[in-house]
Amino acid sequence: MFGDTGSNTWLGSATFWIAVSTVAAAIFVAIQAWYARVQVVDASSARMLEQQLDICFDTFDAASRLDTELRQLAREGRHADVWPPMVMADSRDEMVRFQTRVPPLLAHLENGLMKASVLGPLDRHRAFLAQQIAGLGERLLTLNPNLAGQAETDAQVKEIFAALSDFVGAQYLVNEGCKTVAQRTS
Repeated sequence: MFGDTGSNTWLGSATFWIAVSTVAAAIFVAIQAWYARVQVVDASSARMLEQQLDICFDTFDAASRLDTELRQLAREGRHADVWPPMVMADSRDEMVRFQTRVPPLLAHLENGLMKASVLGPLDRHRAFLAQQIAGLGERLLTLNPNLAGQAETDAQVKEIFAALSDFVGAQYLVNEGCKTVAQRTS
């Protein structure tokens, strides 16, 4: 059969065995390529999660720094006994302190939330903060310091300081958002 000459000699030919070995090698290479692709996709997913969590933790740190600064400014302005903590400026000097110390912290938190939104949709906690913080630092900077301490508080001043008061404790919302990101992969 294998060495016979005639019409059934194809199984015994070298061409047949080369074709069989080529098909076997192609199957082996395809399996290796599929396995490598699965590994690359898994590694890519792990890197994406790592990036999301890094940004989330950086945002948490930024929210903590903002919370600390707002609480410190509230204590300096003799508003520590109000609950929930309301940040407000009762004098020109307090307004200037807010305008110099808070906008960089707001910008850092806003940048972290924007980075997180680029990598994926924000959870409801961080989306709320992103909505609240948009442009808040710039609006605070545009306030006239002489508006603080007037008998009738300006509506814009009230609005901005009410929005700032929402960020006291904002790190807890970011923390809940980080938990949501971490649980997506569990």
